[in-house]
Amino acid sequence: MDTKAKILQTALDLYNEKGIHTITSRHIAAEMGISAGNLHYHFRHTDDIITALYEALAAGMDALMAGVEAAASARPKDLLVFAGQSFAVLYKYRFIFLHFPEIGMRIPDIKKKYHILVKRREKEFMGLFGKWQEKGIFRKGFPEPVLQELVTQIFLVGDYWLAHNELTQRLKGKQAEQAYTNVFQGLLWPYLTEKGLKQL
Repeated sequence: MDTKAKILQTALDLYNEKGIHTITSRHIAAEMGISAGNLHYHFRHTDDIITALYEALAAGMDALMAGVEAAASARPKDLLVFAGQSFAVLYKYRFIFLHFPEIGMRIPDIKKKYHILVKRREKEFMGLFGKWQEKGIFRKGFPEPVLQELVTQIFLVGDYWLAHNELTQRLKGKQAEQAYTNVFQGLLWPYLTEKGLKQL
């Protein structure tokens, strides 16, 4: 692992453990046993480190969603697997979503990138749900705004489950990921036909 990658991993560990308020570039450098100058050679500001970690998170999520999209025969079970894998990625970068409103204000570029990502994801989910209605997996008769509300609910669970967990159950690792995968499944349940439920 090169120095840049080590900086990102060390910063990720410290941010996840102690949050973004108390950790500075000097803390990260000290944890690594390098000089602050060496760290700043790779990342001028701590916000650059946070941005790089956000981009790594976004890339991981893009790769997972691409896998779902590539499966033309994607079933509800596949989406549930995607959800579980997504929660694992989000847990790995959990400090971002535990501090996301503040990070968005502090680093406007991240807020802008997130807004673009959400719009793209909305289209992807709506496209998938439309296909499921055609295949008899999702119940028909739901107006488009109702399906759009389901997408919003998916984002609410995806973006805020970490804060909910931190304030309530305080589950760790795979236990947390499984618990909120179950919550995700509950969102889909009312929309699934008998055929869809069998595929779940």
